[in-house]
Amino acid sequence: MADDEPGRPARHALLAAATLCGYAWLIAERNTSMSLVSTVAPMLPVGPGLGMIGAALADTTLRQVDHDHAGSASGLFNTSTQLGIALGTALTSVVFFAHSPAGSHGTTVTAAFTGTLWYVIAALLAMWALTLLLPKRHATD
Repeated sequence: MADDEPGRPARHALLAAATLCGYAWLIAERNTSMSLVSTVAPMLPVGPGLGMIGAALADTTLRQVDHDHAGSASGLFNTSTQLGIALGTALTSVVFFAHSPAGSHGTTVTAAFTGTLWYVIAALLAMWALTLLLPKRHATD
């Protein structure tokens, strides 16, 4: 795999996708009988995992920017990240509410949530594939 160096985001994207696949399976198996703990516990590693993607991506993205332009590049990177998060949240919400009409409850909501997770997993796998196009770090970096 192209992720042979620490700090590259590919490994973390695959880990987050695998965690969400397991979470989708858990929801499909238990449906509405899941307790709060069994709902929240599998999602705890996802937050730090996505944080590891962001940190590695920032390092990869900003590594070759000239010192004179570092502030502008960092601002552009952070703005792009926030825009991506907002757009991803909005699109995920659209998919969820398209499958879960107003007033839905029970299995309709869990099916809509599970269906939405597959779109998020697909986005993570696409991100993983795109990280393979990132330039490799040279020995002098």
